[in-house]
Amino acid sequence: MFFALKIIHFFALLGGGAAAIGNGILMKRVIAHEGPPPPMVANAMGVIGKIGFASILLLWITGIAMLVMNAGTNLTWLFYVKLVGAAAVLVPVTMMSIHSAGAQKSGSAPDLNYLKTMSKIARAGVGIAIIFAVLAFN
Repeated sequence: MFFALKIIHFFALLGGGAAAIGNGILMKRVIAHEGPPPPMVANAMGVIGKIGFASILLLWITGIAMLVMNAGTNLTWLFYVKLVGAAAVLVPVTMMSIHSAGAQKSGSAPDLNYLKTMSKIARAGVGIAIIFAVLAFN
């Protein structure tokens, strides 16, 4: 069971990373365009955002399950720094998802500066989480 969770965890990592890179590239293009994105691009960004959000939730679910299964494992402070990094991804991605859904519901464009700021925080969290995961599980 643990190995199945680990496989799902890594696929979720792949999905989250791909969504972050894809939406990051699209967001840079939209900002450079200095106008609202074409409907197809906005739709694609929404789908990619949902994939990223689902991937992050799946990372947390599988990660907590693996942690519970290995309750006797001696985890160092490195693991807890990794969790802080993971939280620094979950919170801004959740906030961006809520913000984007609200903008879509109201028919207005999302605040790109807000999304840009939140994505910077999330990227820093990803870096922290990856670096400290490698250190914690090495």
